[in-house]
Amino acid sequence: MAAYLWLVWYDATSRGAPKHWTLAVSYEASDRAYATVYEVMLDLTGRYQSRVIRRVHLTSNHPSGAYGGKILLGEVNDGVLCALEAYSDTAAELVNTHNRKRGQASSNCQDWAAIIVRSLEDAMLLPQGSLARLEKCPRTG
Repeated sequence: MAAYLWLVWYDATSRGAPKHWTLAVSYEASDRAYATVYEVMLDLTGRYQSRVIRRVHLTSNHPSGAYGGKILLGEVNDGVLCALEAYSDTAAELVNTHNRKRGQASSNCQDWAAIIVRSLEDAMLLPQGSLARLEKCPRTG
């Protein structure tokens, strides 16, 4: 059974603020599909922690803002689904390491998503051009 990997973004709290990005996996290509959502959120110490939320509508609002849009990144196989949580944890650590070196908030959920998509594309688990499509998505307000 094919699964679909989406980049989903949510409206920012203000015009110049970054939009919140998540990655979602669904088994249908419909707006009403339920998905498993992968994301990073800041914890109380200022570090990003990855988390997984199951059974969320693709077009649902998020606590950080209203649903803003989505793009289909590609179909993924069961191997990707099994590894996506580990990819998410690793990407969160890379973002945290970058922020320790360059200053808090120099990397965020958008960088986290790009790291994962780049890794999947490099491993030929997502179609070529997926990262280029992600990079064209709205980033702020």
